[in-house]
Amino acid sequence: EAFGDNGCYALSSVLYFELFSCLSIFFVSLGDHLHALFPDVSQSKHMTIVAFFLVVPSGLLRTPKLLSYLSAVGTFATVAVVLSVVLSALALIIKVGGEVDNGREYQLYSSDGLPLALGIVAYCFSGHAIVPSIHQSMKRPQEFERMIDATYGVVLLSCILVAVSGYYMFGDDVEDQITISLEQQSENSGLLMSGLTWLMILTAISKFTLTMFPLALGFEEILTGVLPSDLAMEVVDSVVKISLIFLSLAVAVFFPSFSFLCSLVGLICTMIVSVIFPALAHLRLFGEKLSLLEKAVDWALVTGGAFVAVVGTIATLKP
Repeated sequence: EAFGDNGCYALSSVLYFELFSCLSIFFVSLGDHLHALFPDVSQSKHMTIVAFFLVVPSGLLRTPKLLSYLSAVGTFATVAVVLSVVLSALALIIKVGGEVDNGREYQLYSSDGLPLALGIVAYCFSGHAIVPSIHQSMKRPQEFERMIDATYGVVLLSCILVAVSGYYMFGDDVEDQITISLEQQSENSGLLMSGLTWLMILTAISKFTLTMFPLALGFEEILTGVLPSDLAMEVVDSVVKISLIFLSLAVAVFFPSFSFLCSLVGLICTMIVSVIFPALAHLRLFGEKLSLLEKAVDWALVTGGAFVAVVGTIATLKP
């Protein structure tokens, strides 16, 4: 409404780009964790194998209600991983009596890593494109706003707990995925650590299919008026999903860095969707009614978000 059809198309493009990038991120996560379990097979081969297995569930997922079950699986696995990381840190604290001097380096601030860190933090609060699908799949959609507030509160708490726990245990040597560090450096990397790694694999698979649905649905809606029958629609649906799987696989193989991809998505997509666009829309819709202070806050968000997005992206892309 604030920017008309052109604004809608532009924002939709950013959201679809975010979803597609997330598919590649999940592939990288799957490749990293499978490589940790089976180091004799390369990361890219693991991702390729997983891609073929993902074709089946992605092709069968045709109704939004199935998203609720996938979301439940992903939520359970994520909660289990967060608890495992926090409990591992607590066990270490008890073992060493709370001492930090464990032979690891702890650099509290590094300007070189700031752009990458900002992007990763922003990525943690992305995922806006999948919100409509979750809303449609809810049994009580009237509780949607309360659910969103609670969800972001839990996400914030989980991120803080995992960040503090991971940095305490591994310092500057921590991997961009904490579970990889636990798997590689734990003294007892037996069944417990393998189970934790499999939970991360389960989380990535469930989120992959969850993210695939709205992305494929967007392409299907564009083609709906052109296709002559429901059968043709089903065929195109499968072709679109399979194409997205292997295109995202190609990106993951070419850019096999979890932190790099997360940072780019956070800096480009999340900044636009969560910071720049809402402030511009607020100015466009209610500009005449806003106080000077409210206008100043909105413009500060627009300019600050644009600065972080542009400068952070350039800094992250630098070799």
